[in-house]
Amino acid sequence: MPYKDSYVARIRTKIGHDFTLIMPTIDVIIENEGKLMLIYNRDFDGWSFPGGYVEPEMAWTENAAREAKEEAGLLVDSADLELIGSVSGPQYLAKYPNGDRAQLFANIFLANKFTAEISEIDESEIDEKKWMTPDEIKQARLTFAGEATYRVYQQFKQTGKTQNIVGVHKID
Repeated sequence: MPYKDSYVARIRTKIGHDFTLIMPTIDVIIENEGKLMLIYNRDFDGWSFPGGYVEPEMAWTENAAREAKEEAGLLVDSADLELIGSVSGPQYLAKYPNGDRAQLFANIFLANKFTAEISEIDESEIDEKKWMTPDEIKQARLTFAGEATYRVYQQFKQTGKTQNIVGVHKID
């Protein structure tokens, strides 16, 4: 959902922009024939995985499926999503171009199938979407959230266990 229509935008109109919000978020890693779907997020000038803030009227997996559609144009059944880890920590912070700050608490989901790929994406924040191999991801400029999410994915693939990562990102 575009930021202007989001729960976070509604909160900010009521409380202002002077402090850091605590925000639950999701990221979705979508696999397809040895490649992963990444999106280019202009707010953070880098590649990441589809994701965003959790809207209150939806469950974690419903939010993840919504973000996969909005940001990557992939239709994912929320029942097919697997929780593979989380990222949080006192320095896992996002600073947006308008100056807003949020401390993120992210759940990371994995989808190894999708029902369709559509061309429409949320162009208000996403410039491009691309299937990438692991070698391409190593060469890509990932956002701080993209780096943390990819680390969760890599560790999950090695261990088969849900990961809990402390994210570090200095924003100033």
